Amino acid sequence: MRLGRIRAAAVAAIMGVTVLGGTAQAASAAPQAGYLYYDNAGYIMRVPVAGGTPQRMVKVGGVSVTGIAVTDGRLFWITEAGLTDSLSYVTLGSAPHARQLVGGLPFPDALVAAGGWLYWVDQNAIGRVRPDGAQLNRRFLVLRQENGGGEAEGLATDGSHLYFTRCQDGTIGRVDLSGAALDMAFIRLPGLSCPQGLAVGNDHVYWTELGGHVGRATLQGKGASVSWLNIREGNGPFNLTADGSNLYWDWGGGAGTPEYVGTARVTGAGVRTHYLLGQGAFLDSAPGAS
Repeated sequence: MRLGRIRAAAVAAIMGVTVLGGTAQAASAAPQAGYLYYDNAGYIMRVPVAGGTPQRMVKVGGVSVTGIAVTDGRLFWITEAGLTDSLSYVTLGSAPHARQLVGGLPFPDALVAAGGWLYWVDQNAIGRVRPDGAQLNRRFLVLRQENGGGEAEGLATDGSHLYFTRCQDGTIGRVDLSGAALDMAFIRLPGLSCPQGLAVGNDHVYWTELGGHVGRATLQGKGASVSWLNIREGNGPFNLTADGSNLYWDWGGGAGTPEYVGTARVTGAGVRTHYLLGQGAFLDSAPGAS
């Protein structure tokens, strides 16, 4: 069960949302190809990681977006509003017409695309479906329930494996995309660690530790550090993403304050706490991201 910030989220229909052009606060980053997708003020936004003007991609309204993926020329997202959440999509580069792919998801927390599948984690299991809606399996991988409920908090992929966080256990698990070779404690963290948001980039796995830190380990599970990066803000981090050059996370939102996206280099240098207005879930399509 995900801890920390509670976002106000109305139960709203996703059918019929509109793809829009628009502008928001400009941003800049190290010159490289690819985009950063995030959520801000009821829209899924996209901004070039090389710098430029953010663009409104999809209006999602007052729901909480907890996962974003792009594959097969479509933008997919999941919402977390209750027992009837949905996985929806819109085709990029065509007439705006969003559709629901999977409905009735119980509090889904994360979404990734890998190996020709979309994977998500919700309160019951890790599920998967083909991007065209075929071969839906809501209980592809059923894990032991955590204390307080739920299967996992974060989900990420390196293209060959799924990684998932287990806050109550203080572990990061790993499993093959086929569901084989399940290791519930691929990375076992010390003390009172509570890994939540999860990302893969730059040959590392990164996770959020509430109270102001990002943890990091290699994709082989070595060199784990729960306090690798201090984000210099106590309210967060919550979600994060990474590529070969940069790391992004969200923080804030307490007592009606704004939510911000922070960033740093993958070396840990160059921390910027107010990079953008907005929040995760994130998707990073720059080189080095998975």
